[in-house]
Amino acid sequence: MKPSFYRLRNGIKNYAWGSRTALNTLFGVPNPDEQPQAEMWMGAHPAGCSEIETGSDSVSLLDAIAQSPESVLGARAMDRFGQLPYLLKILAAETALSIQVHPDKRQAEEGYAQQGNRVGEDYNDANHKPELVYAITPFMAMNGFRPFQEIVNHFLRLNAPELMPALAEFRGNLTGEGFKHFFVSLMQLTQREKENVLTQLQACLDSGGFTYLQSFITRLMRDYPGDIGILAPLFLHCITLAPGEAMFLRAGTLHAYVHGTAVEVMACSDNVLRAGLTPKKINLPELVKCTVFRETQEQELRLLPDDTGTEQHYSVPVEDFCFSVIGNCQQKRVDVDSAQILLVLSGITTLRDTNGDEITLFAGQSVFIPALTASYSIIQNEFSCLVQC
Repeated sequence: MKPSFYRLRNGIKNYAWGSRTALNTLFGVPNPDEQPQAEMWMGAHPAGCSEIETGSDSVSLLDAIAQSPESVLGARAMDRFGQLPYLLKILAAETALSIQVHPDKRQAEEGYAQQGNRVGEDYNDANHKPELVYAITPFMAMNGFRPFQEIVNHFLRLNAPELMPALAEFRGNLTGEGFKHFFVSLMQLTQREKENVLTQLQACLDSGGFTYLQSFITRLMRDYPGDIGILAPLFLHCITLAPGEAMFLRAGTLHAYVHGTAVEVMACSDNVLRAGLTPKKINLPELVKCTVFRETQEQELRLLPDDTGTEQHYSVPVEDFCFSVIGNCQQKRVDVDSAQILLVLSGITTLRDTNGDEITLFAGQSVFIPALTASYSIIQNEFSCLVQC
């Protein structure tokens, strides 16, 4: 690879929960068949690899990396990961994604090996999947377990007879282990018990209970009637990120994205273990094994950036990726020691390398910058995000 910049051609995932309008409205992505456009993937994961433009032709990013891995990835990334270690997405949710958890590195390696290194319902690769989400529009999400006493109070208010024995045990053991047993009891309700509990939840809403959770609960009831995941707002934090706000999700954190459009960056993985809001099979033993049953405070979940005026850098506790948002700026120098992807969020962005070669991108367009580029300048930019490792 010799040029400094390569335009990316990125695939769209048409999952049922996706928006039919968001990517088109915000980024001009065509949708002539009015399909639910859920995610745009930017990276080199085999399940959705980008292509790079090389003149009038294109080649998969995986193939381009394989041809010259160290010059493309950089020596540090090549030694540490041996691949492009991150995956960047635009996510557009009209309805909620499944409640899910991602395994840590050891769990992913073991689970994938047990499947015979084949893509499966639970493990699609041998990598962990910590992730950051950055809101483009108001973004509704559920993330992390509430304080245990708060969870108990919610279920006492629900007052469903089917849950009282398990709730009494949890009240007597307000620990991670105690909550794990209570969570498993929720997941093992019979169909009739589940129907009774959800009927009781509707009665609580009708009588004015859970008003501060109503926007989440009623949305889940509408989109996933009869699903046990409708109870999730009682034990997961319900957060609406304003545009420009971000959260980090460690491996083992139970969560669900509910509605809105966001940038999502993660380790290069597609591993998902589901816990509800899905018609797909739930593997309860693997789910429990990979979930960290720890109470959290809501303020722990939001991620605040280091702000330099033109750049907001979000520090994350993993080596797989770094994430920055670059605001209005001109003549900003960027040093490159590992492969980068720059995605334009709004307006026009122009990059210039040290030879004077330029590339101009519009909202929704992205560019791959190999490590051998060494440095370049942003000479015009309204709003973009930059990912590297």
